[in-house]
Amino acid sequence: MALLSDLVSRVRLELGDQGKEFTFTAIGDGVTKEFYLNNKPVDAYTLLVTVTEDYIPAPTGYKLEVDQGKIRFQNPVANGALLTVHGTAYRYFSDADIERFVNTAVGQHLHERTDAYGSRMSIGAIPAVEEYPVAILSTIEALWALATDASFDINITAPDGVVIPRSQRWQQLTSMIQQRQEQYKQLCSALNIGLWRIQMGTLRRVSRHTNKLVPIYMAQEIDDSRKPERVYLPNDLNGREVFPTTVQAYDLVLYQGDSFSQDFVLGASVTGLVFKSELRTYPNSPARYASFDVTIIDAATGRIRITLTQSATKYLPVRLFWDLQATSTTDATFQKTFLRGQVFVTQQVSVD
Repeated sequence: MALLSDLVSRVRLELGDQGKEFTFTAIGDGVTKEFYLNNKPVDAYTLLVTVTEDYIPAPTGYKLEVDQGKIRFQNPVANGALLTVHGTAYRYFSDADIERFVNTAVGQHLHERTDAYGSRMSIGAIPAVEEYPVAILSTIEALWALATDASFDINITAPDGVVIPRSQRWQQLTSMIQQRQEQYKQLCSALNIGLWRIQMGTLRRVSRHTNKLVPIYMAQEIDDSRKPERVYLPNDLNGREVFPTTVQAYDLVLYQGDSFSQDFVLGASVTGLVFKSELRTYPNSPARYASFDVTIIDAATGRIRITLTQSATKYLPVRLFWDLQATSTTDATFQKTFLRGQVFVTQQVSVD
């Protein structure tokens, strides 16, 4: 599982764009509101601003232009007051810029990729072995931004014949981009991932009577008496897009025969709402295996908890579907689905 913060840190390492601490001081004149911090871009979350040892909060006390390294106060700094700004600055990009590069790279790297159960892959589903190739692709996106800026530089020729080859920076950046692209291509080809992966598939037979794929099971030795294990292969035809939905998908994983509990924060008030959540073999299935017990922990923030008892999970199948619906106690026509997804059940070994 990849984290955005880890990828941002790795991209900074590849670019050599590590944070550095800085301190800016100035004396107020009673008129000036804007100050250049002599460092850019600036990390807004590490900034500590004081005027004569009085802490100035953001954004009520000042506004910060991150990419320009400029701070603007609501009121002029008093005459003779000492302004001190402590913070972290970077060489090229702010965290927001690198996060944009990473998200772009993840979208390209995972284009038209789904997991074995048909869900669209996201940054949280990236395996550990693919984190470095994604960081390289993000670095390429960042280098292109730097190359675009360098393309506006022209060589300077002085009257005495001295030449400053400013265009050499653009040449070095484009050369680095080519090398990084080749590195990304080699890794993708070796691991069969990303933009250079080979589309592969497993030939499967379709029943002529039901038009459904015949299930595939793991091969077993002749003396292996275990129940055959079903293999869930990706069923994503080339060009297929996951069906769009406005409901957030959240898959649950639980162990058969164990009690289960999961908390969710819906981010809005749920006062006056009644929740219902059920487990079925497939959407619209007439067979209901179990129902979650839904408890409202904090109605103001929408924090709820769904639980299943040990007896309710004891006979669950390997794969199910679930959703979380709410109805209103004051409006009989109101119904909203907050979450939906699949439930994967690991079969138990020790039984009563």
